[in-house]
Amino acid sequence: DRTGEIVERRCRADARIHLRSGLGRLNAGQALGVGIDSGGSELIARVDAHTYIEPDYLRRAADRFAVADDDVALVGGQPLQVGETPFGEAVALVRRSRFGVGDSVYADKRELAYVETVQGGVYRRDALTEVGGFATDMLVSEDEECAFRLTEAGYRVLLDTSIRFRYTTRSSWGAAFRQHMNYGRSRVRVVAAHPRSLRWRYLVPSGLVLTSTGLAIASPFSRSARRGFAALAGLYGTAAAVSARTAARDAPHLTGHVAACFTAHHFGYGIGVFRGIASALRSALGLGDEARAVSRR
Repeated sequence: DRTGEIVERRCRADARIHLRSGLGRLNAGQALGVGIDSGGSELIARVDAHTYIEPDYLRRAADRFAVADDDVALVGGQPLQVGETPFGEAVALVRRSRFGVGDSVYADKRELAYVETVQGGVYRRDALTEVGGFATDMLVSEDEECAFRLTEAGYRVLLDTSIRFRYTTRSSWGAAFRQHMNYGRSRVRVVAAHPRSLRWRYLVPSGLVLTSTGLAIASPFSRSARRGFAALAGLYGTAAAVSARTAARDAPHLTGHVAACFTAHHFGYGIGVFRGIASALRSALGLGDEARAVSRR
């Protein structure tokens, strides 16, 4: 997409811009390490793909650090979710729905609050260095894993919704499913490394997948299983429909897409958790090359 060419042209015009190339294919944690080591500033802003920061983003973050307590190591905003297709618009609504994301920061209604993590965000270099930077063995979620290590080290994460940026959501059911399957797979790695990071919302999708799959397999042989599967499907379908109507109250034409998106998020994440467990077992038994899978994220 000519990104390298564009950045090279900007490098020639502005000595503050640097391009590191010829390093092979890197995952996010590895690439972040390269960028962090290439600079020396007191604050480090992480800006991911699909993300567009507002012109005052960096200034607002720096101003927040200037008045924050010394134990604040990471500040960030709450993304304005933007969809490029009707389904992408639905994803934006789901990422702000309690039914879609539980009690995560995406559904947080506070304007200024201490939280577990933020998307992207601006870090204090000294704190980030103290905890060892970003992990390089994660599929995704290396930012959440890093935020957990920061809080375990005694630092705090501050959400400030005046620090604004836009995030372009996935545009199709398949893309959203794959994204959340990767989230689920990586969650296994994070929890394995930090058991105290486990939250109830991580278990619900995998519980849904496990229960529905077990009942579906047993249904040909058990009337009780058939009834249980029907009851679970009805309960989930009703909850998804009601939550979709609530999430899409200002855009009712997206209600069907929102309901479908719930399934992509929940089942993608749940299946990803079991794939992550299977990968961890294979790695423990010496039956797979997990490092290669991480580099192909």
